[in-house]
Amino acid sequence: MSEEVQELVQQTTKDISSQDDQLVVSRRNKKKIKATIYLTEEAEQAFTELYIHRLRKDRKIDRSVIACDAIQMLYEKECLEAASN
Repeated sequence: MSEEVQELVQQTTKDISSQDDQLVVSRRNKKKIKATIYLTEEAEQAFTELYIHRLRKDRKIDRSVIACDAIQMLYEKECLEAASN
């Protein structure tokens, strides 16, 4: 890979990381409610692995943000796509 391509990839990665950080901050500042959920063992394992994966990428995150992201993505996939069809 050429140096120009490598630099472009690095800049894109930095931009995405910055956008992710801004999204996390905006979500942390929103009003929150407390909820209890029950996960299967497989879902809990996936949840833990995702949390560890994000920590390894040096992204400060809490488990609530992961859960909120997952719910929002599922909502967009199921409800918004169905409405547009």
